[in-house]
Formats: sequence, structure tokens, C-alpha cells
Amino acid sequence: MIDRTRLDGLREDIGAEDFADLACVFVAEMTEHLDRLTGDPARATAADFHFLRGSAANLGLSAMAEACGRAEAACRIGASPDIAAIAEIFALSLAAIAPDIPGLASAA
Repeated sequence: MIDRTRLDGLREDIGAEDFADLACVFVAEMTEHLDRLTGDPARATAADFHFLRGSAANLGLSAMAEACGRAEAACRIGASPDIAAIAEIFALSLAAIAPDIPGLASAA
């Protein structure tokens, strides 16, 4: 579910304090985007899931990135993406990384 190598590598690259700040920004943006999609699923596009997939991959949320990739592909062929499943995976992913990132709970 979580690519710990990616998560730890990002923390090492930018430092623990900056990492926590960056992670909180990513999570806040992802939460806002996902809330918008949940509120109006008919307007979901491949670009929406591409954005979420990239953000998730940057933070090492591998299960979320994979789910967003599937949703992106679904949109491209005109199928409905499973937004509820993505929201669930996002919540589980956040719960898994929250102990490692100070302030993350308040960003979501």
C-alpha cells in the first residue's frame, strides 16, 4: 500500500521538517480534489486522476497511485471510475503514513 522507500527517500532528500510541510500540502490538495470528485462524480476526467496519481506516487502512496491509474484509464474509454474505492484507499493510506508525518491529520 505504501512505498516506504519512496517516502523515506523524499524525507532524506528534503529534510524531515520540509518533508512534513510538503506532505501536508500534497495531502490537502489531494483531499480537496477528491472531495470535489466525490461531490460531482459525473465531471471526473482522466486529468483529475492523472493529478491524483502523480501526487500519490510522489508521496509513496502506491495503492492510491495504482487505483488512480485504473480510474484514469476508465475515463479515457468512457467508463465510470470507482471514486469511492479511491477515497477508501486514500483514507487507508493516510492512516498508514500519519504516524510518520507530524501534522498530517490536520491536512486531510
